[in-house]
Amino acid sequence: MMALTKWQPPVLRHSVDDEGDVVWLELYFDLIFVAALIQLGDQLADNVSWDGVFRFAAVFTLLWWVWTGTTAFMNRFAVDDITHRVLVFAQMFMVGNMALVAVSPLDDRSVWMAMAYVGARIPMIAMYFRVRHKPGSSRLTEFYRWVFTIGAGIWLVSLLVPTPFRYFLWAAALAIEFAAPLVAARKMSATPAHEEHFRERYALFTIIVLGESFVKVLSELASKGVSIESQVFGTLLFIVGAALWWTYFDDVADSTLRPGGAGRLLPWVYSHLPLTMALTALGVGGKKLVTVEAFGADIKDSYLWLYAGAIAAALAATAILDLVTVSPHFAVGLRMRVTLRLAAAVLVLLVPLFMADGAALMVVSVITVITVLQIAVELVAATKAEKRIDQVVAEHISSSSGVCERLLTAPLIEPNTENCLHCEEKGGVPVELRVCLECGHVGCCDDTEGQHARAHFTDSGHTLIASIQPGATWAYCFVHDAVLEDWRTTASAGGDTARS
Repeated sequence: MMALTKWQPPVLRHSVDDEGDVVWLELYFDLIFVAALIQLGDQLADNVSWDGVFRFAAVFTLLWWVWTGTTAFMNRFAVDDITHRVLVFAQMFMVGNMALVAVSPLDDRSVWMAMAYVGARIPMIAMYFRVRHKPGSSRLTEFYRWVFTIGAGIWLVSLLVPTPFRYFLWAAALAIEFAAPLVAARKMSATPAHEEHFRERYALFTIIVLGESFVKVLSELASKGVSIESQVFGTLLFIVGAALWWTYFDDVADSTLRPGGAGRLLPWVYSHLPLTMALTALGVGGKKLVTVEAFGADIKDSYLWLYAGAIAAALAATAILDLVTVSPHFAVGLRMRVTLRLAAAVLVLLVPLFMADGAALMVVSVITVITVLQIAVELVAATKAEKRIDQVVAEHISSSSGVCERLLTAPLIEPNTENCLHCEEKGGVPVELRVCLECGHVGCCDDTEGQHARAHFTDSGHTLIASIQPGATWAYCFVHDAVLEDWRTTASAGGDTARS
């Protein structure tokens, strides 16, 4: 609850918020940024060329970096008083100005852009100034305060330099700021990132951007009118959007970071730049394709490259995110997920190279099939893996003749982790998970390379395990090679619950 009449000092988010829930101010903050991105997308739609793409990417990077800077601050510090709200609102206003400057026909556009960017940076500097004396985080906050101050100073100095040299100073300032988290990695231990909050923030921003792309296509259809062609092309474009949603939100959005500190977090954060940029460009490309007037018509090369390039970039960025996260889907390995994303990205890029003169319906259909196919292959592989595991378990249960009295009385126990920590440390992905019924240790099954559940039995002498896969009810005793199929039902009925 915000105190309306007094100043509240920021506190470390980890000390007050274990869940990392997003607050209303952050959602409003996201919507303002997406509104700015809509303006950039509209400008790109008016100039689909290499020059237009470069301008779009440059301004998008500026806006995304401002959003990321504030998001990182609010990830580490929880604050919601009048001062903080005013600073955030001021930054929103300047972000809107950056978008207006980018799309307005100004002769001195670069001057206005530099002033708007500095204006967006000043609230960020003030936020870090407020936490300069926060115990345990002073080194980090001082470092970022100076980084953003130096960056803003370079942007101001650039006003004294003529173009195009002015742009080189901008690039230098951004390089300093982008490199700052790498340098600050050693200072972050006292002020750790809140992973759950980060995941939710970036997932929300990603889904808003993806939704905006769909709205852009829908708006174009509304202005041009409905036809058989627009319905068919619109359906294909919608399927592509749904496939990209599936690719990210069914896997990456719920995946935890692999161990490695900033070495995993920073690639995860920075990969969202090309991802969200690609999703925004996807809406522009879809807007152009959905108005093709005939199934057999040619698609303008620039429109086709924008559409295919956006899809390929989104898939490639998702592949990088897969590399630094542990998927909740244990039946599909890391190598397969990354290979599918990258292979689909390459195939999509080959379409403009070899099918540029093809009929519009054929070209868009091929891109759609490729985008969906990488998900279909993953689903088939997951289904086969799960069936194989179920078969192995069933065979083991049917062949087990041992009896273990302890299994009959083993209580329910809460797992002490959500994943196999040994697999995480080694960068592996468990097929299925087992929980030790004596201490709550979680390890992977014998179908996983590490076999960490069995290794735990060998090291500790704890003989009883149970499956924690959804729907599984059996438990197992290593010593007696005995399986109790309905153990979980029996243990639940007994009402005997142990907690680690």
